Amino acid sequence: MTLLDEIKQRLSDLPPEKQSEALDFIVFLAGRAGVSEPAKRRLLKKHAAFGSWKHRKIDAVQYQQNLRADWGK
Repeated sequence: MTLLDEIKQRLSDLPPEKQSEALDFIVFLAGRAGVSEPAKRRLLKKHAAFGSWKHRKIDAVQYQQNLRADWGK
């Protein structure tokens, strides 16, 4: 049995509130060891800029093409 298997077994034997405490302690130890949690993916639709062209009377694609055309001058 590996160390990870033993940890899993002992953790599963604990009541749920103690499992939660164990998780908090693991997160604490990971923080002290410099191990960061993976970044959570954010939905693009929740970004503040999403839909910013919605109520404008401008074709956003044409506007972008015009800007790029100006860069080439």
